Amino acid sequence: MKYWEIESEIEGHLRIEWNEAATFNLQTPVGGQWVDYHCFTCYGIDTEHEALEHAMEVIHELEAEEV
Repeated sequence: MKYWEIESEIEGHLRIEWNEAATFNLQTPVGGQWVDYHCFTCYGIDTEHEALEHAMEVIHELEAEEV
């Protein structure tokens, strides 16, 4: 598993969890634990950089829906 903690303008502090294959979980801290609030799958990702880029695109899309 790979993890990235980021600050989002709308979502606040969150963590991206990637299983190094195709599955992603976006997580938010609740009571000292990371809790999934959005999961998605993307095939064909080969590098950590690609994974982070794709996850950030999904986060931006979710933020756009909330505005």
